[in-house]
Formats: sequence, structure tokens, C-alpha cells
Amino acid sequence: MENFNNYILNLNYLKHNYNQIKNYVGSNVKVCAMVKADGYGHGAKDVCKAIKHADFFGVASVHEAKNIRKFNKTTPILVVGIVNLEYVLWCSNNNVSIGVSALTELENIVKVLNGKPVNIHIKVNTGLNRIGVNNVKEFLKMLKVFKTNKNLKLEGVFTHFATKLNDVEFIVKQHETFQKFIKHVNPQKVIIHCCNSFATLMFPKYHYGMVRCGFNLYGWELDYKLTLKPALNITSKIIFKHKIKKGETVGYDRTFLAQKNCVVGVLPIGYADGFDRRLSNNFKVLVNGKWANVIGNICMDICMIDLTGINAEVGDEVVLLGRSGGYEITPYTYAKALGTSPYEILLKFQYSRMNKINIE
Repeated sequence: MENFNNYILNLNYLKHNYNQIKNYVGSNVKVCAMVKADGYGHGAKDVCKAIKHADFFGVASVHEAKNIRKFNKTTPILVVGIVNLEYVLWCSNNNVSIGVSALTELENIVKVLNGKPVNIHIKVNTGLNRIGVNNVKEFLKMLKVFKTNKNLKLEGVFTHFATKLNDVEFIVKQHETFQKFIKHVNPQKVIIHCCNSFATLMFPKYHYGMVRCGFNLYGWELDYKLTLKPALNITSKIIFKHKIKKGETVGYDRTFLAQKNCVVGVLPIGYADGFDRRLSNNFKVLVNGKWANVIGNICMDICMIDLTGINAEVGDEVVLLGRSGGYEITPYTYAKALGTSPYEILLKFQYSRMNKINIE
């Protein structure tokens, strides 16, 4: 191994999670596997190859779609973000569906297509207030554009929920708004989709023709209905071990002061790898099934942990994401410590300086 740090992706667990989702929603409902942001940080190429039988791949940009088409020519791709007009023809030629959020955007696409066919999904804004059609009047005008331009195919209509478990009532409210739009299209001919990972599990009545799943695909959505398996583990190793005396300090700016004699372990992982500096003196990792405090400021390439009272030696494994001795560190563990989203945590970790290990 080139490095002491391992980024371990279990492709079998990805397949398992996808199949769990597919079996849950049923054969009549498509599954759009969200692989944007490099497969939520896991590595889009590895993820897409593991679940190449997905009904759709969901991405945020044409750039991401192009990267997928380098190794996968057939699986339909949906760009849920805004598409630069320069790449509309490329989408047409490469079976990439385009999300459209406004009448003017749709009219501009018609101008650059030159009669070529393209699949369109109209995005409806029901309360997230990012992008999307805001009113039914404009939506109906967009539907007329499809009637007068036969090369345009209305493949789908979708929206995105703003909340999860913290505000289920708003999901219901958004869905009620969504119904005011979709009643104007034929669900037998148009793919209706609104469910993210949470809604897929909690609102079966909202499945319609497709669900869009990301967090539960990677095994991290809270386990409401399915037996999901976290696909990612991150480990490091103790590369150095030494003792310090009471009153000594550890790390840059001397933020850790030893209240007693301590054993310090050094790990070759730092904030350049996604181990956030704000975790300094504010987090625990797992060493041989025991919790070890992060001490001192996390450095760019290195961090320090307190091994006092733990039976551990140089070369022993340290778990930063995953299980050890009956305990587990998850993205939610990090999110709580940092006051952020568990989604962000997955994207913070960078495998470029780790051993990228695929289990299959």
C-alpha cells in the first residue's frame, strides 16, 4: 500500500442497497441513482459500474454526465441542474435528459437544437425556492411548446423536497402544490418524480414513476424501512507513539494541555484529506474497539490522538468512519460535532491521498 490511510468502498453493499430500494418501490417505479458530486464523494466511476443496471443516473451538470459517458454509453442520465446551451446538442446525441426550470430556458433550447430530439424534465418549484417553475400558468405555456416542437420530448416532471424528518408537514404541503402541476400531464406517458431518499422510504404514495435516491444508496439514510449497508469505511494507522508529561502541550498553537501523563499516537491524516480542523480537541476515533480523543490542532497531513489506557502500538488500525469493537462512527457523528449536514461529511473526505480499495 502506498499510504497508511484506506478509503474502502464496498461495491457489494452498493449493489445490495440499490436492490433493496428497487425491491421496495417495485418494478413499476424507476430508480434514479444520484451519483452527482463524484458519487457523493465515493467515486462516481466505481459507483456507476457497481450499479450499471440503474434506471437512471442523476447528476448536477453536463460535466458530470460527460465523465460518466466515458465509461458508460447506455444508462440514461438526467441532469437535474441548469444546462449551458452550448451542451444541449451534446445531451441530445448522448442520451442525456435535461432538467428545465423556466419557459425562457425551454425556448432557448428549441433555438439551438436545430430539429434534433432531446428529452426534457420540467422542474417545478414547490417550496425549496432554488430553481424551478413557480406557477401553473408558466407550466402550461411550457407544455404548449412541446406540442409545437415534436423534437422535444417531455420525459418527466419533478420537484425536490426541502425538508426531511425535521418537518414532515412541509413535505406534505410541497406535494399538494406539486399535484396542481402534474394533473396537467399524463403519468402514463411522463415520468413523475419527487421523492428523495427520505421521502422514498417514508411516503410510498409519492413514488409515482420514479424516485431519486442518493444517501440511502450509499447506505447512510437512517434505517426506516430497509436493511441498508454503509458502503464506505475510512481507516488510518498509528505511525508514531510517544509519552508526554503532565503540563506539556500538543500540536500547533498548543491547544491541548495535558492534565496528566499521556500517551500520544500520531496518524498520517489531516484536513487536506477531509478530517476537518474543527474536530481538533472535539472528536473521538476508534482504536482496537476503544474510543481515543483527538488532541491538539489537526494539521494538514497529521493529527494526534490520546492513547492513554488503550492497548495500541505503531501499525495498529484506527477507524475514522465505520465500526470497531461494537462502536460506530458515521457521517451523523461528524455532522453533530461540526454542526453541519452528514452529506457534507462524505464529500469532505478526499481519497486522492488514500489507498482507494474496492471490495467486490
